[in-house]
Amino acid sequence: MFNQIKDLAGGEIYLVTSLLMFMLFFVIVGVYLFKLSKNHIKTMSEIPFQDHKTKPYEED
Repeated sequence: MFNQIKDLAGGEIYLVTSLLMFMLFFVIVGVYLFKLSKNHIKTMSEIPFQDHKTKPYEED
């Protein structure tokens, strides 16, 4: 299996590019998660537990 990877003959640019894109995606997601405000995270975590409040024009 590793012999196939070593003998790509010019295709290694695709391997390196895909690895960099993969790593970049997770770095961006990690930075996004660290920059989220704690108030927003608390609000979002409480959504499933809030009572369903209907609007005046909706029927139960």
